[in-house]
Amino acid sequence: MATVIPPRSRKRVRLDKEREARELEELASAGKLNPSSQTLVVQFQSGQDGSSLGPPISLPAQTGQRELNAIVNQLRREIRKEKRKKRTREEKEQEGEDDDDDDDDEDLPFAFHVSVGGSGEGGSAVNAATRLAISKSLDEDVLNAAAAKKLGLSEEDTLRIVFEPQAVFRVRPVRRCSSTLSGHASPILCSVFSPTSQLLVTGSGDKTARMWDLTSELPLQTLSGHKGWVLCAEWEGRERKLATGDKEGEVRIWDAIDASEGKVGKRAWGPRTGKQVDEERAAAAAAEAEAGGEEPESLARLKAKEKRALRYAAPTSHLLRGHTKWITSLAWEPIHLNPTSPRLASSSKDGTVRVWNVSRRICEYALGGHTASVNVVRWGGDGLLYTASSDRCVKVWDAKDGKLVRTLQDHAHWVNTLALSTDHVLRTGPFDHHGRVLDSLPGEGGQGDQNEEAFDQAAQKAALKRYKEATSHGKKPEVAISGSDDHTLFLWPPQSATATLEPSVASPKKPLARLTGHQKTVNHVAFSPDGNLVASASFDSSVKLWHGRTGKFVASLRGHVSSVYRLAWSADSRIIVSASKDSTIKLWDLKTFKMRQDLPGHEDEVYCVDFAGDKVASGGRDKVLKIWRN
Repeated sequence: MATVIPPRSRKRVRLDKEREARELEELASAGKLNPSSQTLVVQFQSGQDGSSLGPPISLPAQTGQRELNAIVNQLRREIRKEKRKKRTREEKEQEGEDDDDDDDDEDLPFAFHVSVGGSGEGGSAVNAATRLAISKSLDEDVLNAAAAKKLGLSEEDTLRIVFEPQAVFRVRPVRRCSSTLSGHASPILCSVFSPTSQLLVTGSGDKTARMWDLTSELPLQTLSGHKGWVLCAEWEGRERKLATGDKEGEVRIWDAIDASEGKVGKRAWGPRTGKQVDEERAAAAAAEAEAGGEEPESLARLKAKEKRALRYAAPTSHLLRGHTKWITSLAWEPIHLNPTSPRLASSSKDGTVRVWNVSRRICEYALGGHTASVNVVRWGGDGLLYTASSDRCVKVWDAKDGKLVRTLQDHAHWVNTLALSTDHVLRTGPFDHHGRVLDSLPGEGGQGDQNEEAFDQAAQKAALKRYKEATSHGKKPEVAISGSDDHTLFLWPPQSATATLEPSVASPKKPLARLTGHQKTVNHVAFSPDGNLVASASFDSSVKLWHGRTGKFVASLRGHVSSVYRLAWSADSRIIVSASKDSTIKLWDLKTFKMRQDLPGHEDEVYCVDFAGDKVASGGRDKVLKIWRN
């Protein structure tokens, strides 16, 4: 028997209307809906079956891909609504349908094009030269295109816009604890997935960091050497290096293999396969390389993935000294800016930020403009450093020479947290949600039997492509948001070392929006991977959602009974996971704005949580690491 799907609730209808109103308001503010502008009559046509979607409608000539996507999704919702009204329950049961309207109502991304000069209906038989893809606007991509002008296409013609669904992936929500891993002797203070999601590092109060293999869910290595609590950790964009910072003010850089010395540890594990690499073969090749002074044939024959696997064998560390108080945050230079030797930025309670040349193991410069503890540092994709401090300021620096670009000072108390709209793509570098470098190298996972130099070039290209897509090729520039002890958040405009990136912004020093609603300290803030939403966690036991470009309030997620410490987004921006003092982590559905799953299991406060692929890792005061899966 088919299941009858109930109609949408009043709240859901209201939220959909509010979302549509926000989209229209955003279009209007961007000048896309100016009634005095040139208009076109368009007819949407499915690229799958050729059917028309709704009646012809008039649109401004400046309408772009984002606006077309919103319109098509709205038309699809209206058509499904009419079909539901006409279909009776008896007809459903006779047909044996099992409609999943909950999934059908999800907005989908589409690609759009106009075919001109074809002989078939709607351009079904045109050649590739007359297929005009729409990426910027109808006016620029269609009316002003050379092919359209040659064929005499004008604004008086009805444009048949063909829409095709783009590749869509879904992250499966976690439902169960697959592993409870012990090993740390003190509370776990941080947990960070690697860019490929195959490795995890945790830092603890026992003065060690541990590396875990997520394929087998077993420990790989114990990283010893710190003299104080390991407070933070950060992966380099290609998984080449790992940085950890401790309470004694020391930063350690971990290399799994030192190519100059040819050191190989007892075991080497493939970061993507979990398989052990032949120790004797690697050791013999390394010894031969050291003796001959050149890379021997045997070492050259090692596959690139085997070479990378050696880095996870008995990692050696390099100590970076300079800070006088504990390390609060770490940030690597994005690899699309520096593909050969990314630098590292570290912030400290001593009020300084240091930028390290990791290959030379020296401090290039120190940023000393803050007058209190620097709590967060972020390295932006445009070559800027963002720092947030207990002196109530957010500062923007030019990462090339360390010059101060701007001071943003509207908070009334300590600035505890800071996030960038591009954090997700900068953190994962060239890797997609499967941990692969797409469209780069042949072979498994886009890599295969290529040397390291070829992989580096492909990785830089892929990382740059992902960053440009995240910023819509400059149309949606990188923005920052900060949270404070004053219970507020500020959304800051795009920054530049020379001038504002948006001429419409009067002053880059003035915030785009002041976000109020939390009743206590804002502890953590994070942008969704697509940059459309912001989630904030507070000591008031709530998680709040805000619009990522306007700062307008979207929803409040309530369910925790104590302070919320940490947030993490799924790669598809559909799910949030939160960690709390109440010893639980909770999954929130961004479609319904309700709790999707309550995941108890920890025996005490949960300090850290991270989300990668279809896995969630959490750790806290009970000293155990828990891995959660679907």
